[in-house]
Amino acid sequence: MTVSAGTERQVHHTRATVDIDAPADSVYRALTGVADWPVLYPWIAHTEVLGREGADDEVKFWAVRPDGTGLRVWTSKRTLDPRALRMVFEQRGSVGPIRQLGGTWDFVSRPDGGCRVESGHWFTTDADPAGTAGELDRHGSLQMRTLKSQTESATALTTDVIRAESAAHVAGRSLAEVRGRLLAALPAGDGDAWFGDTGTGPAVQIAHGDAVLVQKPLSPPAPARLYRTRWRLAEEAGGVRVTADVLAVATDEHARVRRLAEAGVRDALTLAGAR
Repeated sequence: MTVSAGTERQVHHTRATVDIDAPADSVYRALTGVADWPVLYPWIAHTEVLGREGADDEVKFWAVRPDGTGLRVWTSKRTLDPRALRMVFEQRGSVGPIRQLGGTWDFVSRPDGGCRVESGHWFTTDADPAGTAGELDRHGSLQMRTLKSQTESATALTTDVIRAESAAHVAGRSLAEVRGRLLAALPAGDGDAWFGDTGTGPAVQIAHGDAVLVQKPLSPPAPARLYRTRWRLAEEAGGVRVTADVLAVATDEHARVRRLAEAGVRDALTLAGAR
């Protein structure tokens, strides 16, 4: 635990546990594999690993607020120990009244093949500590319930997940031009993180650096249960390589959702100027 020098704020603690009927190592991989958090936790719009060195990494998260009114964006420094099935984290920067936040996640095997997940959080706050602890407890309970339902399901993180991807060359354009074309075509225009109404419902739009754009409608096109489009841009000889991918979740009509995702990839490339 690291507390900033000179602070007089008191450190407070919360704890949460859940029993899961799935092996500890598979639940650990689901929780620590942040690339798949938009599937594991549907309120997560996007994640990016900013850096990795040995067992340590730094991850940026974009999430829809619990009340559905906007976005929360934060960065966490994590230390992963797959042998001990433990993750230690500390959030970078403050969110609302929370000045500092960190903690541990442990995954303890049970004799019957399941596991117990234990999380402990510490925090400092400018607000009433009891109120802040209550908010953390409510969100922690949601995290635990969702982790349990997703990892106990035989299909939620496997066959229900549909991915489609394709790439194309946009000739004679710079990366800035392609990015600008995409931003002009998307509802938010420019901006690093946007939450608003597109005319067909609320959506999230994210720009990470110069080379990644993400759009996620909160009411996905039926029959998908989740739908997210991402563009990745890279300069190459004579133009820009655009890679478009769609991440979708289907609990039924899987073939129809796959066709929807594949059509979405084609539309995403066209939007970027690929022919």
